[in-house]
Amino acid sequence: MKKILLLLLALLLLLIAFLLFRTFALKSKQIKVPASEVVKLNIDSAAMQRLSKSIRFKTISYDEIEKIDYTQFDSLHEFLKQSFPLVHQKLNREVVNKHSLLFSWKGKNSALKPAIMYAHLDVVPVEDAELSDWSAAPFSGEIKDGFVWGRGTLDDKGSVLAILEAVEKLLAKGFEPQRDIYLAFGHDEEIGGEAGAKQIAALLQERNVKAEFYLDEGGLVSRGMVPGAKEDFALIGTGEKGFLTLELSVKMEGGHSSRPPAKTAITTLVSALEKLNKYEFDKKISVTVNDFLDYVGPEMKMPLKLVFANKWLFESVILSEYGKSGEGRAMTRTTGVPTVLRAGMKENVIPQEASAKVNFRILQGESSADVTKKVKEIIADEQVQIKPFGITFEPSKNADTKAPGFQIIQKSIAKVFPDAKVAPYLMIGSTDSKHFEKIAENLYRFLPVRMDKHDVAKIHGINERISFEAQMESIAFYQSFLLEL
Repeated sequence: MKKILLLLLALLLLLIAFLLFRTFALKSKQIKVPASEVVKLNIDSAAMQRLSKSIRFKTISYDEIEKIDYTQFDSLHEFLKQSFPLVHQKLNREVVNKHSLLFSWKGKNSALKPAIMYAHLDVVPVEDAELSDWSAAPFSGEIKDGFVWGRGTLDDKGSVLAILEAVEKLLAKGFEPQRDIYLAFGHDEEIGGEAGAKQIAALLQERNVKAEFYLDEGGLVSRGMVPGAKEDFALIGTGEKGFLTLELSVKMEGGHSSRPPAKTAITTLVSALEKLNKYEFDKKISVTVNDFLDYVGPEMKMPLKLVFANKWLFESVILSEYGKSGEGRAMTRTTGVPTVLRAGMKENVIPQEASAKVNFRILQGESSADVTKKVKEIIADEQVQIKPFGITFEPSKNADTKAPGFQIIQKSIAKVFPDAKVAPYLMIGSTDSKHFEKIAENLYRFLPVRMDKHDVAKIHGINERISFEAQMESIAFYQSFLLEL
């Protein structure tokens, strides 16, 4: 017995030694630039005015296409032409499918593959019931307290303007890029990008464009949003969850509410939804989240650093920790939630039909077919008809963190956000990047704006705004990025 105990103790000490060796061998993946290369910001009041004016164009995307006022997009195009004369003189400008824009900037070295920079011109609506809660009218572009206020300042006119400001400044200095650069601005990202980004991508594919990489909105410079880390983290989206909506519908005999049957269309549908609500998809570390942990781990303090350095042993601990927040749960499993319910017209009539739409965000390694099959198994009721609704996108492939695109983005971040750490990131929301998978080797998603959870809540929410400093950092990032290309 004593020998067995000694053997177990020896094995335990060996394990501890092995864990510590892996922990202290963990090297940071961050890069630093010389202090002389760190960008010094000066507020450009004219740039803030241009952003402010762009917000006043109500380029709103609605699910009901007939409600969209396309004259607002035409007016925004004209405003951009007047505001950025060098961009329109020096770059080739095309209007794609009437309302999207594509600028082509010829590079000096045809041997280099081109790069694509993308942002979108449209914004989401503002509910009438929310108007009184705004501190500034959502389409006023009001400038006050060091901020530009209004719908689109963060998502995503701020990016459109920042990219154009950066290009205009470089053109004024006589800059010519090494590689061809495409600036693509879609007009319907908020409703799927089918008429905008998809058409731009199709046009580039038709011309046999094979891009080195593509840069879109996505991850951000997060403040206090990475569990266990005190530092700001610049999160570069290198993967994106899939998108699927399933419509659940039930048809049963209706009638007068005074003579209710044991089951109705509504109760049957509610029972199905309750089954889905109780079910949790398997949690796992996907390929993108694994990259995220590899970058975050070396920046952690003990004992978290030991945990991240030894994922093979502590995977369940990591998944448990990330499962404590909504963002963490979404990064580690497929999620589903009811978003639309329809049933009934009158309080004393039992409806014959009831339906619900349930939106799923699919983790890498799973598919829309997997999710649909699982939902049918969970509900297990032939009275509930289940079918896909609207657009479906599978999870994206994982972009390479060792490829030139990621390295260029990381270096540009180091110049503009020198205090921030960098990490790859799984996008839990959807972007227009999905339309460009066939023409770009790697898709990256990064919005160069510093935000905390309260700022993030303003995207698509109340009091969307961006500070002068944040917009200048965004312009500086795109300028540094272009110079590195």
